[in-house]
Amino acid sequence: MTGRTRRRTPGRVALAAVVLLLALQACGENDVESYCSEVKQQRKELADMVETGSPAALLGALPTLRDLDEAAPPDLEDEWQTFLPAVEALEEALDDAGVEPGDFEDGKPPSGLSSGDQQAIKQAADRIRADDVVRAAAGIEQQARDVCKVNFGL
Repeated sequence: MTGRTRRRTPGRVALAAVVLLLALQACGENDVESYCSEVKQQRKELADMVETGSPAALLGALPTLRDLDEAAPPDLEDEWQTFLPAVEALEEALDDAGVEPGDFEDGKPPSGLSSGDQQAIKQAADRIRADDVVRAAAGIEQQARDVCKVNFGL
């Protein structure tokens, strides 16, 4: 370049901004498409989990939930960061106590379960029913319905 200073015209700046915006949108669309593809592949398992509503079904679907969390677009990040740790905390409390969700009959803990383990499991189960976790799960499900066009049967 010679001694002249290159000036950017407003038109060039606007064009660059549009190109950048389109590139970012395309990335976002790919995230959503990938996530929706994963949701569609896991539709049956997720529908079964929602339909039964049992802790065993929820924990059985944990690997799928982790996969969906990994694939989730940025606009679902907060929901997954609220929902998934609550489910994992229940799994951890049950594992620490050495029991399975099916070991509880009519909501009663199995005999021999310490009061400390009972309390930890109860707190973890209560956490899943907390308003913020329920809202996060509803947001995840709403995204599946509205964006991915997948209904889990509720």
